[in-house]
Amino acid sequence: MHSLSLIAPIILAAGDSTRMGYPKALLPIGSETFLSRILRIAQSTGLGLPTIILGRAAERIRPAVNTSSAAIRINPDPDRGQLSSIQIGLSGLDPSAQAAMIWPVDQPAVSEDLVRRLAERFIQSESLIACPKRGEKRGHPAIFHRDLFQEFMSTPLEEGPKNILARHSGDTLILPTDELAAVHDIDTPLDYKDLTGETLEQALARNR
Repeated sequence: MHSLSLIAPIILAAGDSTRMGYPKALLPIGSETFLSRILRIAQSTGLGLPTIILGRAAERIRPAVNTSSAAIRINPDPDRGQLSSIQIGLSGLDPSAQAAMIWPVDQPAVSEDLVRRLAERFIQSESLIACPKRGEKRGHPAIFHRDLFQEFMSTPLEEGPKNILARHSGDTLILPTDELAAVHDIDTPLDYKDLTGETLEQALARNR
């Protein structure tokens, strides 16, 4: 594998955003939204066609997506957990994809530089997994080689992806980073204000 285009992003945006009270995919960040920023970085980095996993807010989010530059798949029951969305994403990937980059939509502020370096190091290392790490905490986006796809598909949903990571810890490339965005989920209005400097109400009023 030599091209970043063989890494296909899977953007996890199926959650209900209950604590935020507004679909996180559509939250403003600068002149973009969480989702549009992630899509822009994926495209400018030269990654493959992104797949966006949506849930119960799909009809609100779908109009904001250019379907010529991303595929949309629906998780009918996001309560089953993150692994259920990953499985839906993997099952629809183009057969030419040699790896998947898992990127939760609530971590939109990861820099393009970090994404590019992670993808390049993953390809150069021939590891099965690559992920950023800040301090003692591993973060996102994380890249998984195609050799692990079947393991993801056959893992029970209640087990989640953590045991897969543990089983392959010896074949994981760790990219140290100082970026808080790689390890910090934006889940609440307070998280949002810490990230952007404005309240959720201010941001939504500005973008009406």
